[in-house]
Amino acid sequence: MKKRKYLYRLIAVIMLMLIIPVILFFDFFWKNSFEEMEKTNEVYYDELLDSYIALYDEIIRDLNMFAASISTESKDSTSIFWNGVEGLDENYLQLYHVTRNLAENYNQYNVSEWGIYLYDMDKIIKPSHTLSSEQFMFGMEQKYGTNGNLAKFFSVDEYKLSSKLFCTTYNEKQLNGCLLVGICTRIGKNNDKALVYFMISPGDIEDSLAVLDEQGLEFYLIDEESEHIMLAWGENAGENVESVIASESVRKVAGMNQKVIYQEKSNYTPFSIVTYISDDSLHSNIINYVYSMRQFLLVTIVIMVFICLGAIYVAYRPVYELTNELDYSEGSEFELVRSILNDRRCKIMEQEMLIMDLLLNHLVYGVHVSEKRIKRLGVDASMKFYCVFLLDGYVLTNRETEKLTFEIEKKQARLFVTDWQGENRSIFILFLKHLDISEIKAHFEQWKKGDYLDNCCLYTGKVVDKLDDIQLSLRSCFEQVRKKEIEDLKQVENTKLSASKEEIQKQMKDDILTYLDLHFHDANLSQVQVADLFQISNYTLSRLFKNQVGVGFAEYLVAKRMEYAKELLLTTSHSVNEISAMAGFASINHFSRTFRAFAGMSPSAFRKQS
Repeated sequence: MKKRKYLYRLIAVIMLMLIIPVILFFDFFWKNSFEEMEKTNEVYYDELLDSYIALYDEIIRDLNMFAASISTESKDSTSIFWNGVEGLDENYLQLYHVTRNLAENYNQYNVSEWGIYLYDMDKIIKPSHTLSSEQFMFGMEQKYGTNGNLAKFFSVDEYKLSSKLFCTTYNEKQLNGCLLVGICTRIGKNNDKALVYFMISPGDIEDSLAVLDEQGLEFYLIDEESEHIMLAWGENAGENVESVIASESVRKVAGMNQKVIYQEKSNYTPFSIVTYISDDSLHSNIINYVYSMRQFLLVTIVIMVFICLGAIYVAYRPVYELTNELDYSEGSEFELVRSILNDRRCKIMEQEMLIMDLLLNHLVYGVHVSEKRIKRLGVDASMKFYCVFLLDGYVLTNRETEKLTFEIEKKQARLFVTDWQGENRSIFILFLKHLDISEIKAHFEQWKKGDYLDNCCLYTGKVVDKLDDIQLSLRSCFEQVRKKEIEDLKQVENTKLSASKEEIQKQMKDDILTYLDLHFHDANLSQVQVADLFQISNYTLSRLFKNQVGVGFAEYLVAKRMEYAKELLLTTSHSVNEISAMAGFASINHFSRTFRAFAGMSPSAFRKQS
């Protein structure tokens, strides 16, 4: 099975880049911000409810104080009911003076209206006028609708000294209404029975506070024992009565627990004020909006995931097409490609060596080389002219050869470089499209001067139009060399005897083999590196191995590594991956394929069999 490590790594990196910000967003922003918003709203609604209950209690305290101030127990000489009045009767003039004095001394500005009901006279005295209880109830029924509670509120049967009486005009059919709160007392020197009452409307509580009009908020004054609604105010007061009475205090809004009922008890009456947050409230709308944004973000994340998958597909498709038909089970896709490219590079180098071998055989021994064969080895068919340059006194390194070859190929020519039979000379063989070589010659001279090779001599051979005549170009170079040597011999006698060619090659072979014995474990070791180290060309190194050792450089190095790997497999407990690195292989995939080619089986099978 193919292990596509690069694909898995690509998916992991892209997904982590997407998932980590999402996790951070939802954990630190989404969750915490929602909780903080809910806490802030709860504090706000609690404070708003505190303000309403405080105002309601303040109205009840004012009623208590007012009733106490006009009662017979007040001992207040300024009281209109105490000042020389034995009792109240049907004297309208007397009632007129009482109402006038009430208006001057006892005005209440925090309630809609107020009055004093005299049971014995069946009169309600207001600061502006007097009327009977029937007239009062008729007016209330005209305004708020029929309600039997009013008759009970003014009934003498309900009278009990110092007790509070309550009456509401609110009903579910008629959503508007008011609350009457009365205190039973006695007034005048005759201790006449009286009921001092305040009539509280929703506006008396709501309008007295500097509170912004909150959309969707409903407020109810509820009797805790009977759960009867006494008063309602707010934008949609009375529309959600059943929800207020029967619902739980928490409601699911957009997947969140939203507290929708806030309740606080009055300190002076058996009532409590309840705040209900409906679905139309600003708070609920904000939560729904944020929830919609969350849904949008989730959809966006899903879209981003698909976009990332598309990006992965686009990014990985070329790699997939490149590696789909290749057989591998270990390592990543790029390791496989790198291994294949190295193999191809070796084959190309062998091809270059073959071309060079053919050319040198022709140059040295006059062996015929077919132009068709040269063309099949990769030389452009438009190269119809040939020339040889001889650099005497310097051998190019492989890096210098690659650089010079690249520069010459820009000038529409093909260059092959090698040293000359182990001597301190380099031969440049050029395949040309044009007969004129002045530009290339100038380039060689400029290159020689730039690399400080002034002590070396560059000889230009004759340009020929047939491959079989390329020997003539080389001979013309050597003729120039002989002429220069003759001139040099006339000036300086050669006192040094050069060592024989065979001894030099033998010594070089021994040195190279010793170096390979010490460094074959290095995975980066290559033929180019060894050739540069011993200052010879790739071609000379290859020929040296085939002539002196019997095998090519690459074959010898692989065989050396394989023998060492077999020894480690048999004598150590290291893993196959570790042995691959110790033997000098760049990847386990390359090691496995090479080992199978040499031993006919995998490294693990070889270890088990042995």
